[in-house]
Amino acid sequence: MRLPPFEYQAPTTLDEALKIKRDQGASAQILAGGTDLVVNLKHRLFSPATVVSLKNIAELGKIELMSDALVLGAGASLAAVASHPAVNEHFPILVKAINSIGALGIQRFRGTIGGNLLLQPRCIFYNQSHYWRMGKGLCHRTGGKDCLALEGSDSCHSICSGDTVPVLVALSAQLTLAGSGGKRVVPLAEFFTGKGESPWNIMPEEILTEIRIPLPWAPISWSYQRLAMRAAVDFPLVNAAAAAVVEKGKVEHFRLVLSALGPAPIVLREVETQVKGAVPSREILKQAQEAAVRVAEGVVVANTSTSKEYRIKMAGVLAHRAAAGAIAIC
Repeated sequence: MRLPPFEYQAPTTLDEALKIKRDQGASAQILAGGTDLVVNLKHRLFSPATVVSLKNIAELGKIELMSDALVLGAGASLAAVASHPAVNEHFPILVKAINSIGALGIQRFRGTIGGNLLLQPRCIFYNQSHYWRMGKGLCHRTGGKDCLALEGSDSCHSICSGDTVPVLVALSAQLTLAGSGGKRVVPLAEFFTGKGESPWNIMPEEILTEIRIPLPWAPISWSYQRLAMRAAVDFPLVNAAAAAVVEKGKVEHFRLVLSALGPAPIVLREVETQVKGAVPSREILKQAQEAAVRVAEGVVVANTSTSKEYRIKMAGVLAHRAAAGAIAIC
């Protein structure tokens, strides 16, 4: 498949890139690693007037350990993040998530940490060639008024598939977005809209510039769980991340995040509240599994290569495993 025609620009400074976005808005698509965008362009899912490459903007590739946070430039490659000493020391859960992404030579060396967060939500009825889609009719994301995966739905149910998403939400990461009006900081958990046709709280003229992960106030225990048809190639069917602080035999902090179920990651706040101050036990694992199944039942639709029922069940299984790993219950 061939790429559609577009103007290619490769600015060398963030200000230059922001000027292009200010002038052209949504008609200018950002190119970081290209592992998602290039495929989508070939499928004619997008036909931008301009593609703006960020590869020459050095400041977007930084990785810096501050006194209170680890700062990742949005353009840092996944391989660079996973191999950085500070990431391995403070957030090995992020290394595990990155190491599960795609093929080493393509996704991890070409792909970027910002690009993985901004991975376009996926659906088996959407991520197909233009020829294939024309035989199915239009959906919410292609200009139609219906969801091909859930008849009668007023919004798109495509899937947030980034492996780093639940991990960074569990770690309370914040995003810095730069635009013509300056910069703003958004908690990653609030960045997702829950609508596949407009998945992020980002303006057309804005660019994601950095991810800030606060350093934990105490040693954290963690677990990342992933289900996919093939480990090295496929996007997750369900994934889960848990982070906990256990001190003096009690859970002082706990966060469990599910993703790859719908357009946004899901923080299981109910479990977070129930677990705080509790002694680690199998009851916590049961609560996590039951809560995950309840949430999945309200979100999952039949838009992957597996059944809706299977993914709902496995959401509970992965939540159980993630919680068990984080609070060290076998």
